[in-house]
Amino acid sequence: MTSDNPALRSAAAHAKQLGETNGWSPSLVRCAMDGLTAVLEGGPPGKPVKLTEVRARIPRHASSHRVAEVLTDLELLEGDSALAIRSWIDDRTAELPAGFASDIRAWLLVLLDGDSRAKPRSRTCLYVYFGCVRLLPENWAATRGHLREITVTDVTAVLSPLRGWQRRNAIAALRSLFRFAKKRGLIFANPTTRLKAEDIQRSLCR
Repeated sequence: MTSDNPALRSAAAHAKQLGETNGWSPSLVRCAMDGLTAVLEGGPPGKPVKLTEVRARIPRHASSHRVAEVLTDLELLEGDSALAIRSWIDDRTAELPAGFASDIRAWLLVLLDGDSRAKPRSRTCLYVYFGCVRLLPENWAATRGHLREITVTDVTAVLSPLRGWQRRNAIAALRSLFRFAKKRGLIFANPTTRLKAEDIQRSLCR
């Protein structure tokens, strides 16, 4: 945050903001900042960094995905940013239980590209929404095998411990996911239909 490199200062501030929005732990934010320092410190301010360089140069304890998220948002990731985020989507959804992975991947790609019914969403929106739902399939997979099996009770249970912005963001993400699934015929009934929407921060994904 006190670097002489303005690009690094901006990247560190954005990493902190993403961490607050996504609920990253303080240690995860510090690791992201360590990775950003490794690839930006000492370089020409504002010069984009190649994704291969990110993967090669960041410390072992840092996440290339987190560093790439920050750099992509700031247009500091060299090359095809769409390709980079598609790689991120493929990598992250591959970690999900098999019964949920393909549908969540398809949802994220529609958020990225848009379709005849919806405009593309920002990259930050994708990161926030996925951050809200990524752990849910692991919990659901113990008793459920697919999104179509998720009930109102299941959704209520995962939302019950959340408060404030975490709850608002999670509701927004779940509503988006299950609306997508319903429109594509992946589920029979939308378990988020009756979730209250008045507390959702609509500016999140403009």
